[in-house]
Amino acid sequence: MSAASPPPSPRPSGASTGERTATLGSLPFTLTAESLAREGARLLAEARTEVAARVAAPGPWTVENFLAPLDALLVRARDLSNHAGLLFQVHPDGAVRDAARATSEAADRFFNELRVDDRLYRILTALEVPSDDPETRYAVDKMLREMRRAGAEQPPDQRARLIELTNRIDRISNDFTGNIAKGERAVAVPRDRLTGLPPDYLAAHVPGADGAVRITTKYPDAHPVMAYCDDPEVRRELLFEMLNVAHPENLPVLEQLLVERRALARLLRYRDYAEFATEDKMMETPEAVAAFLDRIADLLTPAARQDLARFLARKRRDDPTAERLDPWDAAFWSDGYFDTKIRQEEYGVDLRALRSYLPYPAVRDGLFRLCEELFGLAFRRRTDEPLWHPTVEAYDVARHGRPVGRCFFDLVPRAGKYTHAAQFDLRTGTARGDLPQAVLVCNFLDPGTPPETARMEYRDVVTFFHEFGHLLHNLLSGDGPWLYTTMPFVEWDFVEAPSQLFEEWARDPTTLARFARDPTTGAPIPPDLLARLAAAEAMGRALRQLRQVALATISLDLYRRDPTGLDTTAAFREGWDRRCPSSLDRAYHPQTAWGHLTGYSACYYTYVWSNVIARDLLTPFRQSGSLTDRATAERYAAEILAPGSRRPAAELVRRFLGREFDYAAYERWALEGAEPTRRPDRPAPLAR
Repeated sequence: MSAASPPPSPRPSGASTGERTATLGSLPFTLTAESLAREGARLLAEARTEVAARVAAPGPWTVENFLAPLDALLVRARDLSNHAGLLFQVHPDGAVRDAARATSEAADRFFNELRVDDRLYRILTALEVPSDDPETRYAVDKMLREMRRAGAEQPPDQRARLIELTNRIDRISNDFTGNIAKGERAVAVPRDRLTGLPPDYLAAHVPGADGAVRITTKYPDAHPVMAYCDDPEVRRELLFEMLNVAHPENLPVLEQLLVERRALARLLRYRDYAEFATEDKMMETPEAVAAFLDRIADLLTPAARQDLARFLARKRRDDPTAERLDPWDAAFWSDGYFDTKIRQEEYGVDLRALRSYLPYPAVRDGLFRLCEELFGLAFRRRTDEPLWHPTVEAYDVARHGRPVGRCFFDLVPRAGKYTHAAQFDLRTGTARGDLPQAVLVCNFLDPGTPPETARMEYRDVVTFFHEFGHLLHNLLSGDGPWLYTTMPFVEWDFVEAPSQLFEEWARDPTTLARFARDPTTGAPIPPDLLARLAAAEAMGRALRQLRQVALATISLDLYRRDPTGLDTTAAFREGWDRRCPSSLDRAYHPQTAWGHLTGYSACYYTYVWSNVIARDLLTPFRQSGSLTDRATAERYAAEILAPGSRRPAAELVRRFLGREFDYAAYERWALEGAEPTRRPDRPAPLAR
């Protein structure tokens, strides 16, 4: 076929009948490493051929004869990238992970070249978009902005250099995340030093031949120890390992990443990478981000100091000579020892006892029922297709009886797997194509316990709801007109708002009461415990939020500073000490396992900014008198979730609230636990 006659785009499955499906196409999870590499190469070769033919064809270029087939092509390439990117993070076979990484980087190279294609840029600039189609106009404008920011307007030699740089940055980022996945550390602890741990935890951690229990830095192992273990030396040893994952191997990798991103920004005529990274966000400039973080820090610091003083006072009850609160004494990445003690002693909330009411199947099924009540969603388990690991679950999702997508849960830690918690896009959903598919990759469940009997930490339930909020956003926005109107293309500093809002249902006593029950006895969680849990959850909140501000400050500063000779450990500590009342030990290197420094780069502030928005998005639910008010939930789905990125994020929020969002709700929430709530008449903590 001649270059002047571009090949027709393959029709999406179901397109001829109007039915959309959730399929894997030519990329099932059963592909071997060789087959995955071969199929990836074939799909990218086809994409390159089609792009070349389409940009060579003469105009006039319209939405139907150019944009529609181009969009279908981009969706196929993005789906390949997402599929390979997921398998790189989760597949148990190292050879498949390697092939997936290579395929993901090949897809990155395709998109890096496409973004600086000046022929495509000129066609999109001249594209005839009907004046009565604002969503298409917005999608095309975003494509053009992305290409302009990538360097499509630069001369040919500059574009070649930009492609080289972006390809290198992608490889470095994968090196960084790969080292984190491989970087598990552990401590060996005699059983008698694990006093305070829950019985089910101890039962799942059997001593080895040497009589010691091996505790890894993976979440189900480490977090309970940091919250419950009475021996401070065990906590100290484990925290050292947790804050040195991927050290020292990721030190030079991070330094190289900062150098290359700075070079990219300078080549594109930006002052630094932070200026480049924030330009297409709601915030728009690093100066605006810095001012925002200063404002939130000023709000939180007095209350955070009260929190620290309160924790230190509790420590002094055990050790009257204590002069300071050590990092292993209070919350760092997880619940801390003395804040857990205060919850138990002053609020009557024993998180160890709470585990008995939170078996994973009940939490999951309760979450499904909540989504049915709020949004009319139904989840149906699929067991007919092989997945990448036996512990993975697959569900078809329908809304009001109509299929909307498919989701997967991968919740058990294992060697080589992504170590944090995230939602991964798997397939893109558009009105012209197939249904969206997404994957929750978390590490909640102890691999030594069958999932059907595994207990969850309450903090993990909140995280489960958080990641599920991303998944809902993805599935409910899967029928937009174009790739660039899907959820992943909303301003990135808004993307955490729906997930942070959905956390609130995990904190809501009424919601928890629906599924929190002891599976052995059938007893529901006591209502008075739920009330105390809600009060205890606010305790220490200002300090936890201030730590998020500290991390946001560090990520912004790392990408604003000249990376030449930069000591990232010292820079991390400087940013931390600037915001937090407690200092970090020089022996810690938390930046080496901070995966957000690749994807979020300078924009970790997203978590704080999105939280401000999320707290205000809750206002209509509060005004309705119930978090499960169906009318409010349906309106939230229609105005915030379903549009994806068809409109700017600020407009989505304005339509739902009927006004601009403000800080008032966040300020009330953040300071809610600032004043200690002592309850001399509280019930005794539940027995473990």
